[in-house]
This record gives sequence, C-alpha cells and structure tokens, in this order.
Amino acid sequence: MSEYSNNDQSQQDELLDHNYDGIQEYDNPIPGWWHLIFLGSMIFAVCYTVVFHLTPIVPSQQERWANSLAAAEEAQFGPLKGMPLGQDKILAVMGNEKWMSAGSSIFKGTCAVCHGDQGQGIEGLGLNLTDDKYVNINSLMDIYNIVKNGSPNKKMPPQAQFGENEIAMVAGYVASLRGENVPGPESQMIGE
Repeated sequence: MSEYSNNDQSQQDELLDHNYDGIQEYDNPIPGWWHLIFLGSMIFAVCYTVVFHLTPIVPSQQERWANSLAAAEEAQFGPLKGMPLGQDKILAVMGNEKWMSAGSSIFKGTCAVCHGDQGQGIEGLGLNLTDDKYVNINSLMDIYNIVKNGSPNKKMPPQAQFGENEIAMVAGYVASLRGENVPGPESQMIGE
C-alpha cells in the first residue's frame, strides 16, 4: 500500500441508517466555511436593513431622485430659477441662446401641432405668431399667461403641465418669432 492511504476506521465516512430508493447518505458535516458564509450573509442583511432602511445615514431612493431632479433643474435653469416671474425673466430668456433653444424644443414638441413648426399658424387651428397682428397680447407677460392658462376664447388649451421656467422659455421663443412674417393665415381671420 502507498504511504498516503488511510485505512483508519475512525476516519472512514459512516453511512446513515435510512435508505431512499437505494440511495444512502453519508454522515458528513457541512464544511465550516459554509457556516461562516451563512452567518456572514445574515449579519450583512441586518446591517444593510439598518443602514439603508431604518436610519437616515443613506438617503432613500425618493430623496436621491428628488436631489437628482433638483440638480438637473439647477443645471438647466441656473440663474433663471431665482428670478421673479415677470417681463425681466422673459427678456433674460430671450438673451440666452441655451434657453431659447430649450424654448424652441418645447414649442416644436407641443405648440407646433397648431401653430406650425415656424410659428406660421395653421388655418383653422392656431394663430400666426410671426406677424404683427397678435390677438389678446399686449405685453410679454400676456404671452406667458396665454401659454400657461390658454387663450380667453378657449381655442388654445392651457399648458400648465410645464413649470414656470419652461413656460418663460416658450414665451421668450414665441416673442422672438414676432416680425419674422413667415407666410401663413392672418391672425385676425382665425383668432376671432
């Protein structure tokens, strides 16, 4: 026999008494490292629950989402966010290329269906915003109010789902269209 063979009966695996369909089970204990992994995973689960769910150490998923929205809003609007609503805010939008581009995107995604992609108006649907014949508008704030609340004659629905800054961007973009005179229906013809 080789020197590595182990014939010691005390170290031989013992068969258990029960027999299942001819299959017998040895009486071997689970390795100790399995017990350590099981115990470690239970300790980790308790610590994880305490840290992430029961204490304010780590912000909740809702708080992280709100923080990321606030950071995105700050990055998008910057100084516009702190300005009070008024004509000065819309003029600030008109002087910033990034905000005008955002206003143009919102306009093309929401308003172009009725007013046309260049603001030229669509017969029977939306006014021509590029001529000098505005209906119900005497100031920049009137543009803001009509975008937010809709037109007084109820032909244009309110767009209050947008925030104050987005509506200010759209109002600035619409105000910049005035005087472009893109061919389209006359405002008085469809606005009355």
